[in-house]
Amino acid sequence: MLRFARLLTVAAVLLPSAAVTQTAAPAAPVLERRTMPAPTEPDPWLISYVGLSGRTARTNLTQLDRALGPYGVSYTRLPVEERARVRQAFDDLLPGQRITRHTVTEPQARAIAYLALGPWERPGVRDCEGPRRRGGRTRCDQTIDSMSRQAAWIHSTALALGRTGNRRPRAQELGDLRAMNQHARGMVLGASDCGCPAAREDAEAVLASTRDAVDAYEASSMPAWMSLGGQRVQRIARVSDSLEATFLRCMGPA
Repeated sequence: MLRFARLLTVAAVLLPSAAVTQTAAPAAPVLERRTMPAPTEPDPWLISYVGLSGRTARTNLTQLDRALGPYGVSYTRLPVEERARVRQAFDDLLPGQRITRHTVTEPQARAIAYLALGPWERPGVRDCEGPRRRGGRTRCDQTIDSMSRQAAWIHSTALALGRTGNRRPRAQELGDLRAMNQHARGMVLGASDCGCPAAREDAEAVLASTRDAVDAYEASSMPAWMSLGGQRVQRIARVSDSLEATFLRCMGPA
């Protein structure tokens, strides 16, 4: 009996330990599902940068980096959405051109940076660092005055092209439309260089409306007053008139 009682005592001590050992067994690991970030589309300009065929692209990106220098960035350091705006500005300023074929000039690079990122201005600088003449106007005042006259020319030329019954040789009409668009490009750049940010919106509107007019005329065989239509003509006249007034306000009193 004494031996049997000892066996019962030993069993009572060991059984709880075994139960604890079984309940303390580690649970099976749970694998967490990680959400992988969606792959971003490669930058077409950076792809063009690679290889011997990208020599023009590399030259252009170097030119753009110089234009972006005052902003404190380079093209590769820009966020994805701002790089997209730079590419869109390139297409707007140079329609039909490609970064791998067209060589971007320094003024064009500055205009692209301006259209994409807005004006960069140093406090107190408004005259393009142009030479000053005693009793005369700064170089930028003269540039803005010239651009105001170009805006006035665009206004009157658009109205003349849209005048019903106006008949001129097609080459002359197309030449006027292309000259209007070229002047508009120069005004976008000039407003940036000469610190007239108030003219940016109107200058871009003139650039877009004149480019649309050139495309519409080239796609038609009709005279300008028929192919452009009254709405296009009035839009060009309205924004160019507003741009002329903005340039004169920016220039200030003579």
